[in-house]
Amino acid sequence: MGIQALKIFNSIKLILFLILVLGVITVLTACGDLVKESDTGACDSAIDARNYETAISVCTSRKDKASAYMGLGGYDIINLLKSSGSSSEKYEVDSSLGTDDVSGLSILNILRLSVDDIPDNDTRATRIADSKNYFDNATALLHPCLSENCTPPITTDEILLDTFALAFAMQLNQLIIYDNATTSTTSFPNDSQVCVKANATTASELRAMDGHLWTAERDGIQCNRMKTAIAAADNQTAVLLELATWKTGTKLPSVIYDTVCEPILSLTSYLSKLTESIDNMTTLSGNNTKAITDAKTSTDNLTKTVGCVP
Repeated sequence: MGIQALKIFNSIKLILFLILVLGVITVLTACGDLVKESDTGACDSAIDARNYETAISVCTSRKDKASAYMGLGGYDIINLLKSSGSSSEKYEVDSSLGTDDVSGLSILNILRLSVDDIPDNDTRATRIADSKNYFDNATALLHPCLSENCTPPITTDEILLDTFALAFAMQLNQLIIYDNATTSTTSFPNDSQVCVKANATTASELRAMDGHLWTAERDGIQCNRMKTAIAAADNQTAVLLELATWKTGTKLPSVIYDTVCEPILSLTSYLSKLTESIDNMTTLSGNNTKAITDAKTSTDNLTKTVGCVP
């Protein structure tokens, strides 16, 4: 992955995080608690008690069920308040690992899924995957109503929940794909079809699913996917010849395209839906909507830079 692509990728992460921070304030002021305080009933009691699994089974409204899924994902007012003092400080630039992007760490802090909250790597990875699935469930309830004639029609509060569900799911998906401590010094395998691992200065700097996403980790995923795709090709020599003449901004050879580009295209899908949600928000300022649109444009540029043109 080239320097330009990495800058675009980092810009996407930064813009999304700033939007999320602004959105937290918007949700709290527009909707009250993220997971609302209720009056009576089994659903209301379960949500108020943060018993979200019960809420999913007893709540009947679309918004209440989505709110319960958001709570299971870690996004409620209690966790938000607890995360206020958490650090998202970057590690220093490492000559082998490159630069450290901590946008994911900021989200893990909000959801109480960071290393400080869950020290065991396997447990944390499982919780992050579960959280992403809960946010996917929430948006599956809400997002179709942006274009379908749902009864009742989708509300502004529900669009806000959908926006955050999509944004968090996208961020967690990025970590699941890239933040796995697999590294490479380049985004392409060398002439011997080897991805040369980078060396971390300290073990704490390179840790899977910790929210610290290094340049070398992104390159590691890209290089190993490229290596796998080349090895699986029927005519490896022909693929290598095509890659030798491949130009940034054009589509990778079709025989390796799906293997290499699938993760990036899945992120684009999230961002496209996120843009749809923001476009349907009447209470967000034009600047916020523009920021999401700019982020989508940046993602489009990223896919072109690495050859993953939709």
